[in-house]
Amino acid sequence: MKTLTDEETRVILAETGLDAPCNAAFALRKVTEPVAYGWHEHPYHQIIYARKGTTQVEGRDGVHLLPAGHAVWISAHVPHRTMIRDLDGVSLFFRVSQGNEKSGRIEIFPVTPVLREMVFYALRWPGGEREECPIAAVFFRTLLLLVREQCDAVRAGNFVLPRARHSGLVRAMDAARADPGSVGLDAVLRVAGMSERSFRRHFREETGMSWQHWITQARLFHAAILLGQGERVTYVAAEAGYASMSAFAKSFTRVIGLAPLQYQKRSRGMDEEPPPGGGESS
Repeated sequence: MKTLTDEETRVILAETGLDAPCNAAFALRKVTEPVAYGWHEHPYHQIIYARKGTTQVEGRDGVHLLPAGHAVWISAHVPHRTMIRDLDGVSLFFRVSQGNEKSGRIEIFPVTPVLREMVFYALRWPGGEREECPIAAVFFRTLLLLVREQCDAVRAGNFVLPRARHSGLVRAMDAARADPGSVGLDAVLRVAGMSERSFRRHFREETGMSWQHWITQARLFHAAILLGQGERVTYVAAEAGYASMSAFAKSFTRVIGLAPLQYQKRSRGMDEEPPPGGGESS
């Protein structure tokens, strides 16, 4: 995977015009190899729709998993960094204006069939919304309203690993994410330098989750990435720390919304019609 520094990421923003708003809204087709962007922000609200591939968006509040068939809303001026694995999708950008000043958040939401068609139809206007094209202006505003409606309707939480501020918890989380399938509570407590009682109390206070809920989520995020890379489901289950295939499938389906094999097919673009044509961006 290619890893870009924060400065290299800012250069890309400048080259693509994302550092200074011009058009009110526009869309870019994105087909990329695995790449990790550095910390950055931009003056546009951004929506990334993943037709296939698996992406993680890290913000100050935690790490968000973007599964295939979903999209992520990133509010303008929210610092974030993105790790993309073989993404095929579309990025939409909206200039901040009265009525869409959504407070700084990162949100994952499922894309309905209607929204999917609209996302790709937005590529009809490579230059985005312009004054001489009133149809484009109405279209982009309608698309934005439907996206906000979808975000407001979904239950948050399934696709985010919250971040903590306590230094001991941060060390524990970093260690757990490095090897989520094998790490145990005793090892985590040693890294954190905390008693079990103190660890569990501070963890829930800072993340709103129990430790068991968080590590289960971390293991399933890890599993989603491996499935997106084409690894065998039995191997993925073991790597995620599950001794039973049925337990893994049940847990994965409950959190991600698809059975492991279904998720893998979607992530690799094997279970849907090809997208409409459109321009690409790097």
